[in-house]
Amino acid sequence: MQRVEYPRMTTPRHHLLASALLAAAIMIAAFAISASAATSLKVTNCNKAAARPKLLTLTCGDGNTVLKNLKWSNFGAPTASAKGTFVTNDCEPNCSEGKDLSYAVTIKAQGHKKCKKGGTVYAKLSITYTGPKKPPPSEPRKWFFPCPA
Repeated sequence: MQRVEYPRMTTPRHHLLASALLAAAIMIAAFAISASAATSLKVTNCNKAAARPKLLTLTCGDGNTVLKNLKWSNFGAPTASAKGTFVTNDCEPNCSEGKDLSYAVTIKAQGHKKCKKGGTVYAKLSITYTGPKKPPPSEPRKWFFPCPA
Protein backbone atom coordinates (compact mmCIF):
# COMPACT_ATOMS: atom_id res chain seq x y z
CA MET A 1 0.00 0.00 0.00
CA GLN A 2 1.22 3.35 -0.96
CA ARG A 3 1.49 6.04 1.65
CA VAL A 4 -0.29 9.30 0.82
CA GLU A 5 1.14 12.51 2.17
CA TYR A 6 -1.13 15.42 2.66
CA PRO A 7 0.12 18.95 2.58
CA ARG A 8 0.88 20.33 6.02
CA MET A 9 -1.67 22.87 7.25
CA THR A 10 -0.05 26.07 8.42
CA THR A 11 -1.50 29.36 9.37
CA PRO A 12 0.57 32.39 8.57
CA ARG A 13 1.54 34.37 11.63
CA HIS A 14 -0.18 37.52 10.41
CA HIS A 15 -3.55 35.67 10.42
CA LEU A 16 -3.00 34.65 14.04
CA LEU A 17 -2.07 38.21 14.98
CA ALA A 18 -5.12 39.63 13.18
CA SER A 19 -7.41 37.12 14.94
CA ALA A 20 -5.95 38.00 18.33
CA LEU A 21 -6.39 41.72 17.67
CA LEU A 22 -9.98 41.20 16.54
CA ALA A 23 -10.78 39.22 19.68
CA ALA A 24 -9.23 41.96 21.85
CA ALA A 25 -11.23 44.65 20.03
CA ILE A 26 -14.48 42.72 20.57
CA MET A 27 -13.75 42.37 24.30
CA ILE A 28 -12.91 46.07 24.64
CA ALA A 29 -16.13 47.04 22.82
CA ALA A 30 -18.22 44.75 25.03
CA PHE A 31 -16.63 46.24 28.16
CA ALA A 32 -17.25 49.81 26.89
CA ILE A 33 -20.91 49.04 26.21
CA SER A 34 -21.44 47.53 29.66
CA ALA A 35 -19.59 50.42 31.32
CA SER A 36 -21.66 53.02 29.49
CA ALA A 37 -24.87 51.23 30.46
CA ALA A 38 -23.78 51.27 34.10
CA THR A 39 -23.15 55.03 34.06
CA SER A 40 -26.36 56.11 32.34
CA LEU A 41 -28.34 58.96 33.85
CA LYS A 42 -30.87 58.19 36.55
CA VAL A 43 -33.15 60.26 38.75
CA THR A 44 -32.95 60.44 42.55
CA ASN A 45 -36.02 58.89 44.12
CA CYS A 46 -35.46 59.61 47.81
CA ASN A 47 -32.46 57.47 48.80
CA LYS A 48 -32.11 55.53 45.55
CA ALA A 49 -31.23 56.33 41.96
CA ALA A 50 -33.80 54.98 39.52
CA ALA A 51 -34.21 54.75 35.78
CA ARG A 52 -37.69 55.45 34.42
CA PRO A 53 -39.53 55.28 37.77
CA LYS A 54 -43.32 55.06 37.53
CA LEU A 55 -43.59 56.72 40.97
CA LEU A 56 -41.26 59.54 42.00
CA THR A 57 -41.49 60.86 45.56
CA LEU A 58 -40.66 64.57 45.73
CA THR A 59 -41.01 65.06 49.50
CA CYS A 60 -39.17 62.12 50.97
CA GLY A 61 -39.65 63.07 54.61
CA ASP A 62 -43.44 62.74 54.61
CA GLY A 63 -44.28 61.38 51.14
CA ASN A 64 -46.99 64.03 50.76
CA THR A 65 -45.94 65.05 47.23
CA VAL A 66 -45.36 62.52 44.46
CA LEU A 67 -45.40 62.12 40.71
CA LYS A 68 -47.19 58.95 39.72
CA ASN A 69 -48.14 56.98 36.61
CA LEU A 70 -45.06 58.37 34.90
CA LYS A 71 -44.51 57.44 31.25
CA TRP A 72 -40.99 58.46 30.23
CA SER A 73 -39.53 59.31 26.84
CA ASN A 74 -35.87 60.03 26.06
CA PHE A 75 -34.76 58.80 29.48
CA GLY A 76 -30.96 58.83 29.68
CA ALA A 77 -30.69 61.64 27.12
CA PRO A 78 -29.60 65.14 28.22
CA THR A 79 -33.29 65.91 28.81
CA ALA A 80 -35.78 63.25 29.90
CA SER A 81 -39.50 63.86 29.55
CA ALA A 82 -42.54 62.19 31.09
CA LYS A 83 -46.27 62.58 31.44
CA GLY A 84 -48.04 61.68 34.64
CA THR A 85 -49.93 62.96 37.65
CA PHE A 86 -48.69 65.35 40.34
CA VAL A 87 -50.30 64.40 43.68
CA THR A 88 -49.96 66.52 46.79
CA ASN A 89 -51.63 66.52 50.20
CA ASP A 90 -53.35 69.84 50.98
CA CYS A 91 -52.65 69.31 54.71
CA GLU A 92 -55.97 70.91 55.68
CA PRO A 93 -56.60 71.08 58.62
CA ASN A 94 -53.38 69.05 59.04
CA CYS A 95 -51.44 66.59 56.89
CA SER A 96 -52.86 63.47 58.52
CA GLU A 97 -56.41 64.66 57.82
CA GLY A 98 -55.68 66.37 54.50
CA LYS A 99 -56.83 65.20 51.10
CA ASP A 100 -54.79 64.42 48.03
CA LEU A 101 -55.06 66.85 45.14
CA SER A 102 -54.11 65.56 41.67
CA TYR A 103 -53.01 67.45 38.55
CA ALA A 104 -52.05 66.24 35.07
CA VAL A 105 -48.46 67.20 34.29
CA THR A 106 -45.57 66.89 31.92
CA ILE A 107 -42.12 66.91 33.44
CA LYS A 108 -38.60 67.46 32.18
CA ALA A 109 -35.51 66.23 33.98
CA GLN A 110 -32.31 67.93 32.88
CA GLY A 111 -28.81 68.84 33.89
CA HIS A 112 -26.76 66.23 35.66
CA LYS A 113 -24.47 65.72 38.60
CA LYS A 114 -21.92 63.04 39.33
CA CYS A 115 -22.39 61.42 42.70
CA LYS A 116 -19.60 60.45 45.12
CA LYS A 117 -20.87 56.88 45.34
CA GLY A 118 -20.81 56.60 41.57
CA GLY A 119 -23.45 57.15 38.98
CA THR A 120 -24.90 60.29 37.51
CA VAL A 121 -28.35 61.71 38.24
CA TYR A 122 -30.49 64.41 36.71
CA ALA A 123 -30.10 67.62 38.70
CA LYS A 124 -33.39 69.45 38.07
CA LEU A 125 -37.02 68.62 37.38
CA SER A 126 -39.40 71.12 35.78
CA ILE A 127 -43.16 70.58 36.06
CA THR A 128 -45.78 71.92 33.65
CA TYR A 129 -49.41 71.53 34.70
CA THR A 130 -51.33 70.46 31.60
CA GLY A 131 -54.86 69.68 32.74
CA PRO A 132 -57.78 72.06 33.14
CA LYS A 133 -57.35 71.98 36.93
CA LYS A 134 -54.29 73.99 38.05
CA PRO A 135 -52.67 74.17 41.48
CA PRO A 136 -52.19 77.45 43.30
CA PRO A 137 -49.23 79.55 42.14
CA SER A 138 -47.41 78.71 45.39
CA GLU A 139 -47.03 75.06 44.27
CA PRO A 140 -43.42 74.48 43.13
CA ARG A 141 -42.73 74.24 39.40
CA LYS A 142 -39.07 73.23 39.81
CA TRP A 143 -37.43 70.61 41.99
CA PHE A 144 -33.71 70.06 42.50
CA PHE A 145 -32.34 66.58 43.14
CA PRO A 146 -29.47 65.65 45.44
CA CYS A 147 -27.42 62.52 44.94
CA PRO A 148 -28.93 59.46 46.61
CA ALA A 149 -27.76 58.84 50.17
